[in-house]
Amino acid sequence: MKTTLNQSLVLTRLSIQVRPEMSKDGKLVLVENPSLKPYIVYDDHTNAPTGFGVRIGATKKTYIIQRRVRSGHKKKDDVSTDKVKDQVIRAKVGNVSDFASIDHARAKAQELLLVMTKAKRNPSKVAREQEKVAMALEAAEVTLREAFAIHRRDLLARPVVATENTLAAFDKAFKRLDEWGDRRISSLTGDEVVAKFDALAAKTRTAAEQTFRWADVAAKTAIAKEAMDAAAQKRVPVLTYNPFTALRTKGRYRTRAQLENAYKKKGIRNPLTEETLGKWFEVLFTRRPDNRTGCDYLILTTLWGTRREEALRLVWGDMISQDEALTCSHIDLTKRRVFFYDTKNRENHELPIADAAYEILIQRHEISLAEKNSKRRQWVFPARARTSKIGHYTDMRTLLGFVCEDAGIRKLTMHDLRRTFGRFADLHTSYATVKRLLNHGQHSDPTSRYTEADEKRLTDVMQRLEVLMLSTCPKLYNSLYAGKRELLATTEHSFPRAEMSVEVRA
Repeated sequence: MKTTLNQSLVLTRLSIQVRPEMSKDGKLVLVENPSLKPYIVYDDHTNAPTGFGVRIGATKKTYIIQRRVRSGHKKKDDVSTDKVKDQVIRAKVGNVSDFASIDHARAKAQELLLVMTKAKRNPSKVAREQEKVAMALEAAEVTLREAFAIHRRDLLARPVVATENTLAAFDKAFKRLDEWGDRRISSLTGDEVVAKFDALAAKTRTAAEQTFRWADVAAKTAIAKEAMDAAAQKRVPVLTYNPFTALRTKGRYRTRAQLENAYKKKGIRNPLTEETLGKWFEVLFTRRPDNRTGCDYLILTTLWGTRREEALRLVWGDMISQDEALTCSHIDLTKRRVFFYDTKNRENHELPIADAAYEILIQRHEISLAEKNSKRRQWVFPARARTSKIGHYTDMRTLLGFVCEDAGIRKLTMHDLRRTFGRFADLHTSYATVKRLLNHGQHSDPTSRYTEADEKRLTDVMQRLEVLMLSTCPKLYNSLYAGKRELLATTEHSFPRAEMSVEVRA
């Protein structure tokens, strides 16, 4: 049916319950629509394009534009007609509620009609294709800065969120490539990447490798995102090449053997030997009266093989609530357990406390109980400055330097103490147990699920390792094991090995 549409008729009078008809005297009347079947009323207003109307449905009213268009063409000398076809195209202009007035809908219908007659297709399909093209162009325009931003969001959105150290390393990598920030990934070439890498590697090889590995990962993330977007939009991905893969093709990253050789030349990654470990402990024993907190921290870090930050954050379990203990690194003297919360691999970690470590902790606990400041009292290793905002001890690097100088150790890092523990553990227990003690991604290795050491064995191993390591320094050994084990003879320049015993203090 065709009539002159107006706002009042469309909004208030037309509905699925009634439908319009022309009376014998030419007037518009509304009659019942018992079948509730949707219908269309076309507009014959002078401003309305031919084929414009409103569709009345059960739940909504929609403006439409309908036109018969010729979809094919006939060559000049072709007398056949099967290549010239007419088709009726109906396109949605929009819901009635989307327009302030019917005049706006008529104007929009006129725009769609132009697209319809020119493209000879439904304007909605044309719009979707144009949107796909726009999205493809946008994907092709992804810059290195945007790729880094995409991957950073992924790092923060993972079930196990990246650590602050990881994010800091990631941000530092982008800063080194900041001048490429606005370069499109698709515009970068492998040769450019290799040349940039070589320039940075000439200054610092390690920084170059870390930087470009992060760039490689960021580009992969952007490419993967584009692949998913393209699949959802049913189009071909436009961002497919990762220029940073050229570094692997050209062999720019060092192998494990090359890295180890480089470490040796630089004198880094130096786990203590049996002799140097004895000297290390002896200097700590000598300095312990003057710097009890620092020396105890270094001794326990060596005996536990923990990372630098892990032991620093420890508090006393009996000075916090049970709820706090679930999300806080703490010492449980009753159960003789040390609990590390949210470690580098984002997993919690527990270790049994062997005899000598327990003796140190008992002494430290007594010192803490004498502390009047409640905030300082809860820390196992409180800050030396009573006004410290951090609260826990942080001066280990200064002390580390002094101890190394006194012990005649050329170079030593905090992580070398962890390597020292790992080295001794590797010589005297199974690989699975070493992984467990060092908290090295147990769940990443399926086999480890079947070879995890039980708690009794872990306690025995920790006790064995503690005795083995402390026996390199009879003075410290005797001071901590007095009354518990047979004392060792002390000589000026020897570090006798104690008998290995699995006996554990009850």
